[in-house]
Amino acid sequence: MIKSVGIDLAGVGEHKVRCLDEEAQLCDGFGFETNPEGLAKLEERVFCDGSNPVIIFEPTGLAWFVVAVYLRARHPDCRLVRTQARNVVALRKYLRRSSKSDKIDALTLAKMPFVDIERLNDVYLPPAKINAILRLARQRQRLEGDIAGRKKRILSIIDGYLPGVRQPFSNLWSPQGREFLRTQLNPLAVVRAGEKALNRFLTQARVRGKKEANESHWVYRACQNIATIYEMSRSSGAVDDDFFADLQDEIARELRLMEAEEAESDTIAQRIEILYRELHPSDNLRTIPGVGELTAPVFLAVVGDPARFQSQSAFANYNGVVPDSRQSSDTEAKGLRMTKAGPSIMRWALYQASQIGRRYDPQLASIYYREMVHNGKNHKQAMGAVMSHIGARILAVLQENKPYELRDIQGKPITWDEARKLVLTNYQVPEDIKQARRRRRTVGNSAKSQRRRREMVADRVHEAAKAPQPVVTTASPG
Repeated sequence: MIKSVGIDLAGVGEHKVRCLDEEAQLCDGFGFETNPEGLAKLEERVFCDGSNPVIIFEPTGLAWFVVAVYLRARHPDCRLVRTQARNVVALRKYLRRSSKSDKIDALTLAKMPFVDIERLNDVYLPPAKINAILRLARQRQRLEGDIAGRKKRILSIIDGYLPGVRQPFSNLWSPQGREFLRTQLNPLAVVRAGEKALNRFLTQARVRGKKEANESHWVYRACQNIATIYEMSRSSGAVDDDFFADLQDEIARELRLMEAEEAESDTIAQRIEILYRELHPSDNLRTIPGVGELTAPVFLAVVGDPARFQSQSAFANYNGVVPDSRQSSDTEAKGLRMTKAGPSIMRWALYQASQIGRRYDPQLASIYYREMVHNGKNHKQAMGAVMSHIGARILAVLQENKPYELRDIQGKPITWDEARKLVLTNYQVPEDIKQARRRRRTVGNSAKSQRRRREMVADRVHEAAKAPQPVVTTASPG
């Protein structure tokens, strides 16, 4: 009888399958493709003689999805598992050293339940709308990264060719600033037209009814300065009106692409919000300090069914916001990197929520303060502790389906204004400590000496286990 099945999935082509019996001996091996005939073949060979094996996939792109959906629908009691690639690599090296092939990878996957079944995570197939939120959130994150990259490129070009011109703008990405970038990047032409023409142009570019600073005078002065330099350098032949015309076209093109991406990002955000409100009408997630418009849908989608996490520690391990472990005898290395085992978008959302949450939640602020001031951690290490605690709040709110109640460190309910006052009064990290933490990695500060400082006798209690459990109430604070 088949006990374990390893499937090495191919992005394109035939997948390799290896089946092991109850004594971990190879009892079958074959290949199949992702089509009706191939899936029927897989089903017939794997579930023969009443077998109900553990089926292990390696996360190869999205090739696992169709296979998993098919098997879950046809055999709901079958255990489907996705394992981390690094675990497969480590076991394969132990079993076959440097050898590698699709067949060996499939066999290695099949052996995983015999080696470390406790650490195998079942495949979670979320409902279609939950999956849609997660895919849309990832797409929006990519778009926002592209938008930030275009802004950075535009600023680099402006600072390089027109130094000093963008500084007078309080916001270069306002309607005024964008119209200037779109049509007014020839300082020679701006000076020829005169200051009144520039003032009229920027006034017309303002959003009607919105008060904005009159920046035209200082913008004109900056154009005068750079125009003077270029007039004195005309003999070089490197700069003329044609040069600025091409520069103008380049920046205008970047703006058009950026604004198209911004429009798509806004459309995605609207769709995400519709799905989020449909799936989580109570909106309890946003009662947690730091959890907002963009991060709440991510938390909802990544968690999916909160009942699948048996403890806060299991949730923290899934998210990868726990430090790696290095322990021997009565010593333990502290300050190690996060495992980063879970979805990267979840860690991004936890970081964003923690940055805001620690400014308004006294409990989170006290954790950050303790790690920075008393435990000698740098900002990222301290944020790791905060992320673990805010993750505990997120899971508890979803499991109990009740809003979060803001409390002080003694557990007393407080208002948002009182919470903010506590944070500002008691948990502001002194600037000299912030600077010291930033300067800690200096030349001569070797990795060996850092390891020695990190190693210390410590009570090995998981940070997530120490997280204060959220107190829920029937009404949202503030």
